[in-house]
Amino acid sequence: MTPQVGLSIPRVDGHISRKWDGHRVSSSVVEVNGNRPRRTSKPLVSPAQEFFRDVDWGKSAIGPTNNWDSELRHTTRFLLADTSPAVLFWGESSAIIYNEAYLPLLGDKHPSAMGMDASDVFSTIWDQLAGEISEQRRTGRTVTCSGMMFLVARKGHLEETYFDWRLIPVTNDDGKVKGVYGIPLDRTREVVCSRQNHCIQQISHRTGTANNMKDLWHTLLAGLKDNSKDVPFALLYSLDEQLRISAAPSKPSYPCHLEGTIGVEADSVIEDEYFDLSCDIDGFAPTMLKALQRDTMLTLEASDLSLHKLLDGIGWKKHKVPYDQFVIVPIKDDGKVSAFMVVGLNPYRRYDNQFCEFLQLVADVTAPQISRARLSEEVARHNELAQRAQLDRKRSDMRFSRFAERSIVGLAVTDAHGKILYANDAWYTFSGLSPADQESLSWTDSVIPEDVNLLLEWQDRVLKEKKGGTFQIRSREPFRRGHVFSDHRTGICACYSDLNESGDVESVMILTMDISELKWTEQQLISRSRALEVSEEKWRNYAEHCPLGICRTDSEGRVQYGNNAWRSFYGFEPGVVPKHPQPWLSWVREDYLQPCHDFFSRLQVNPGPESVEFQLVNKTYTISGGDATVTNGAYVLATGFTQFRDDGSVDYIDFWVTDISGQKMAVKVLQDKMEEAIRSKTQQEHFMDMISHEIRNPLSAVLHCSEEIIESIKKGAMTLDWVFDESLTPDTSDFARDGLKKQISSALDAANTIEYCVQHQKQIVDDVLTVSKLDSDLLVVSPIPVQPMALVRSSLRIFNAELKMTDIDLTISGDESISRQGLEWVLLDPNRFLQIVINLVTNAIKFTKTSIIRRIAVTVSIQTHRPMGNELEVEFVPHRYPPATPTLAISPLTELKGMAEPQTDAFLCFTVKDTGRGLTNKEKTQVFNRFAQASPKTHIEYGGSGLGLFISRQITEMLGGEIGMASSPGSGCTFAFYVKTRICKISPTSPTPTEPVIRLSRSVSLTADGTELTSEEEGDGKSVYAPESLISPRQEVSPLRILVVEDNLVNQKVLCKQLRNRNFDVHAANHGRDALDAILESKAQHVSHEKSPFDVVLCDIEMPVMDGIEFTREIRGLEAQGKLAGHIPIIGVTANVRGKLVGGALENGMVWKTQEAQQIIVMNY
Repeated sequence: MTPQVGLSIPRVDGHISRKWDGHRVSSSVVEVNGNRPRRTSKPLVSPAQEFFRDVDWGKSAIGPTNNWDSELRHTTRFLLADTSPAVLFWGESSAIIYNEAYLPLLGDKHPSAMGMDASDVFSTIWDQLAGEISEQRRTGRTVTCSGMMFLVARKGHLEETYFDWRLIPVTNDDGKVKGVYGIPLDRTREVVCSRQNHCIQQISHRTGTANNMKDLWHTLLAGLKDNSKDVPFALLYSLDEQLRISAAPSKPSYPCHLEGTIGVEADSVIEDEYFDLSCDIDGFAPTMLKALQRDTMLTLEASDLSLHKLLDGIGWKKHKVPYDQFVIVPIKDDGKVSAFMVVGLNPYRRYDNQFCEFLQLVADVTAPQISRARLSEEVARHNELAQRAQLDRKRSDMRFSRFAERSIVGLAVTDAHGKILYANDAWYTFSGLSPADQESLSWTDSVIPEDVNLLLEWQDRVLKEKKGGTFQIRSREPFRRGHVFSDHRTGICACYSDLNESGDVESVMILTMDISELKWTEQQLISRSRALEVSEEKWRNYAEHCPLGICRTDSEGRVQYGNNAWRSFYGFEPGVVPKHPQPWLSWVREDYLQPCHDFFSRLQVNPGPESVEFQLVNKTYTISGGDATVTNGAYVLATGFTQFRDDGSVDYIDFWVTDISGQKMAVKVLQDKMEEAIRSKTQQEHFMDMISHEIRNPLSAVLHCSEEIIESIKKGAMTLDWVFDESLTPDTSDFARDGLKKQISSALDAANTIEYCVQHQKQIVDDVLTVSKLDSDLLVVSPIPVQPMALVRSSLRIFNAELKMTDIDLTISGDESISRQGLEWVLLDPNRFLQIVINLVTNAIKFTKTSIIRRIAVTVSIQTHRPMGNELEVEFVPHRYPPATPTLAISPLTELKGMAEPQTDAFLCFTVKDTGRGLTNKEKTQVFNRFAQASPKTHIEYGGSGLGLFISRQITEMLGGEIGMASSPGSGCTFAFYVKTRICKISPTSPTPTEPVIRLSRSVSLTADGTELTSEEEGDGKSVYAPESLISPRQEVSPLRILVVEDNLVNQKVLCKQLRNRNFDVHAANHGRDALDAILESKAQHVSHEKSPFDVVLCDIEMPVMDGIEFTREIRGLEAQGKLAGHIPIIGVTANVRGKLVGGALENGMVWKTQEAQQIIVMNY
């Protein structure tokens, strides 16, 4: 360690108070031997040395002076003796010691800065200095730092300063750096001058490119923005160049416009963007005017009240103004102020001579550019005016040329001698001359010889008097327009003189308008005026005889004209026109008065048309038809139109009045009939619903019971014959047999009567149900291949008994088209087709059986085109009802083997002609309507429901056809219809279908080829009425085993009983689960594995627990797994025949009829 030595500084005795740079220090000299100085009697020392001794170094990071090492003592003596500014950074914390020359650089930080850490004193530049000092402690080399900015507090303000630092290491004997001797070089003025000079250069360069004043101001501001430190804020105002401050009017005016800003946010609003220095007496304007009048720059402090309005407009508050000083800088051009800037100075630089010179230089550099920019603007303005003038001349010439060429007025220019210099096409067209001869043409060549002198006279007048005029001329060119022809054209000519600069006539302009058509039009107008007079008379005559009321009134409703029809509506006398306003109101019923007032009020403000309906008082409208007479009020419809004058007032109002009593009567009658029809329809539907419900429910059981009675009585009669033959004497047996047979015969007759009545009731109910299905769009269509002729012949056999009883001759014939087309098979729904056929034949029988001549002729034909009514000798009924959508049902008969695909469309026609009493025209309009018959007496005399022909009409339309009739009283009726079908062919090798496709009665069914099957043919071929003991011996055949699956116990009982009566082995199940258990149990107990437990299953579809479709699916599954041998036919027995349900049953293996079950009679119950 270097020994500690005292720092001896001489001082004088006594205590003389002195100041070092404004700080009081003692005049006595202190010898530092410890923490506190002691007095000596040595010579005087400098105030800096005295201040240095008074510092309490023990509180600093350096420590007391008696602990200082020799390097610190020697360096401190050198520092205090150095006359150049210097700072010593000592120790790890870089505590500072500075000399007297450094005091101006510290500013207000002296004297507290002595001994403080450098990071607190040099906070703004310490980051950079610390890095350099740290590096120097490592390397031990001298370091130089350039251009470091340091804010110095002087006189209460922070000032921007720039220094270059030279940092010299202070080392001990071991070479370790103990401190840094820093020598600052103040370069503030040099740095500021450099950036201000660069700013001046930018301004000079940028403003030199401006070609107008607006660009000049923008380039000036752009140049100043490069020096944001010296000019952080600026407002540039320009003075109107025509009212500059150099002008001397009686009342000077100094309008100013803000050209741009620096340092103002984009969203800030400058309130004083426009103002007049001579008019704005408040705010900043007086201060600005003062600066301009003094012709020098004016400095303002931020606290100046004149700045408040200007700064508040920018958005600053008084206590938040970021700049301390503002300078108003006038910018002159040739000694005249053209603009001024309000510059906010750098908050860290006070306004001084250097700043003043900079701002003055900015104004001086800009001044010559103002003259140049204005000169450029003036030159550009003159050039633009010249270009516009030239363009205007060209446009004027072009417009005149286009005007002349497009004008319908002839235009020509001649010289003073009448030679043509220019003429447009319209002039050549009028004059009949050619433009190719223009060089040799004269003005006089354009007119007929008789008008040449007139032209010369006007030419002389124009040349002498230099005035123009108009006159009429005729050209050599003839005029032709339709049937109008003239030997020359007529025109209105106007001529005017064109004078040169000397006032002499240079040329003559001639304008010629062709009025030949106007002359012709004038003649036409005269002729048409006469025609209009005649037409007016005709229209007046029309108005007088018009059946519509025509009336014209003024704005108040006073009648100006009314024709005879109008007067007749209101009872006015012919030729009498009422004088009071709206005279028709006295004929209007009271409850229609207000609508009439409103109607007229609307016409007073609107042109119309406006309409109103009203009823007349004391007038009625009556119609009579047959025995009925209907009376209603008299109504009229008034429509008005208003004609207005140019000033908006009403000129007149026209009214058209129409008698609408007939329309009102029709509406009333139709409304009454509609209400009556609705009531009738409601009653009919209610009645039909009730009667259908009451009749249909017991119908099935009654039919089956009647059949059972018949069967039982037959068997009883046969049994009695056998018993009496064996047990009784001949006399007694004969008497008993005759009596019993008589009773049995009576019972049979009664049972047959019951069956007939029930069938009749069933037919009525079936008609009602068919109508219901048609209304609900649920009627099913099942087309299959059928033979139409055989089908018709066989189906009509059901009427044989009735025809024989009524002595009616029924003939069935096929038209030659049947043989011509080779028709055998067609694709047709036989049920729906025969439903129409039987309805028509039934009607024919009913109306023919009371006639003297009783004949009915049925004709069947085929057409390849849609037949017309006259081809079938009838008039077809229009499609009045909405067409029903047929529901197609799947039929196994459509899958006959060997059937070819349908070939061509065809139309199967059917005609029924009878010799009945015939129908009147009124009756013919009713027969095809719902619940309608020819007359109210028809039901009493002939019976029926009134639905047969309506159903036939609907089914015919549903099958793609039409139905119609022809009849007259006493000559019988002809009914005919056709349906759309397709011709198909059946292979000759295919088996003939023998299954019944339609059941006509209890004992008669038909196959697809029309073959009739009786109950015996459908059964086993033997009579079922004789007991087994009376049947001749035959080979024993085991009866078929049938399983009946039905949840309705009544129907189950009836069906099982009927099947047992036909010698079938019948078992019953209540639902699908019972049936499945019965099949499995029967198989396990009695049936071998090679045979099915039942021959056939009759199964209902909709049942509880397990329905028919699920049951079928289970059986087919067991058969597929081999758990059931063979294949059990399952026949669906249900009243629900919806297409979706039937299709689902077929998909799961259920059929309507199978080969194994051909001997089973499935009855529709």
